[in-house]
Amino acid sequence: MLLIYLTVTTPRSKYIFDVIFKNEFGINFRTTNDLSFFEKYTEEKINYSAARQKDEFFIIANSLLSENFIEKKLIPDIKGDNEKILFPNPESCDLGFDIFSATFFMLSRYEEYLPFTADAFGRYRAEDCLTYKNNFLQIPVVDTWIQKFRNVLERRFPTLIFKRHEFKVPVTYDIDVAYKFLGRSFKRNLGSATKDLLKLDFKNIQSRIKTFRSKQRDPWDIYDYLKQTITKNNLPAIFFFLLAENTKHDRNLDYNHPVMKTLVGHIKPFSEIGIHPSFNSILKPKLMLLEKEKLELISGKKINKSRQHFLRFSLPETYNSLIDAGITEDYSMGFPSKAGFRAGTSKPFYFYDLKNEKATQLRIFPVTLMDGNFMNEKIFEPENILEKITSLINAVKKVNGTFISIWHNHTTSETEEFRNWKFIHDQMIQKLVTVSRLSK
Repeated sequence: MLLIYLTVTTPRSKYIFDVIFKNEFGINFRTTNDLSFFEKYTEEKINYSAARQKDEFFIIANSLLSENFIEKKLIPDIKGDNEKILFPNPESCDLGFDIFSATFFMLSRYEEYLPFTADAFGRYRAEDCLTYKNNFLQIPVVDTWIQKFRNVLERRFPTLIFKRHEFKVPVTYDIDVAYKFLGRSFKRNLGSATKDLLKLDFKNIQSRIKTFRSKQRDPWDIYDYLKQTITKNNLPAIFFFLLAENTKHDRNLDYNHPVMKTLVGHIKPFSEIGIHPSFNSILKPKLMLLEKEKLELISGKKINKSRQHFLRFSLPETYNSLIDAGITEDYSMGFPSKAGFRAGTSKPFYFYDLKNEKATQLRIFPVTLMDGNFMNEKIFEPENILEKITSLINAVKKVNGTFISIWHNHTTSETEEFRNWKFIHDQMIQKLVTVSRLSK
């Protein structure tokens, strides 16, 4: 069994040791604060403190994990050109940096607890993120650190047996508005038709009439196509349904409408389903439970997966509200404006509540990209988008991580305003399938 010496054990150190040694490496370990016991220990051991003792594996400990407060001025040192590291150690140490503090800083989202200027929707901006400012947002840096640590330990302790990880590619879809025309009240349809008329959008008027006369499918009804794509390629999938009361930012259909009930019943045999808590849920956390219960009612399934609408959340309040609502998996950890790795990782990890200094059982599944990233950056050329997507897929594959993309039913619909996006979606799927098969 691997022994780790540290001068003081804290919730932070226990959490990050579990993340790295238990969850990532799958090896048994124990910790001790007894230096005499550590020195006498004859098996594999790591010294995580201020001073080396003899010839043991040694990492100089930064103070971050021994603290129980949030230092408003803390921004870790960054070193390296090709390989970025945080909390660098002197070269005399065995890894070159404090991997435990660096990983904790990234996974806890420490910088998001510090004062920041929010965007128009009250969100932490990608542009303020340390990784974006230093040009490594699109590298799963935590995964590369852990991979490097593993390689070093395998050479130093060849008897340790490490867990193997597989490249995973779940596809996820947010159903913000299930149909373009169907399922709306007469009042909403009349208002939309009036707007079309004022804009002289006769094509949309004609499409609306054809849909209601059953002469064509609703333009955003692409669910059979998604079903075929998912089942043909044997991909795990999750559909997140927005079931909020109608507001400026929540425009889906009434959850009790027959078309919504039918749609959820159509999706659940071939995909997992989750709730898409509303725009206002971060201000009114009771909405999370209410909206989850609506989905449970019409689906007949217990719901434990969630993704925030607009990726709008605040730490730690939103995640604690999700826990209170019975959610065990969240898929919101991504930036609306930029593709990349908000927490520096492509792998699921458990949420650490930094404000209350405790680990939780809420599992965070980081998002790699969403269709809106490229729209927000005004990148519309398919070849440019696919080049960026391929680069991200390769980055995740390199660390055997989990590549999670966000798409919407309307962006894959081939309607005029979303021209080319279905092609981009299909090309991404084929790339994922190819890379997955090559990795097995």
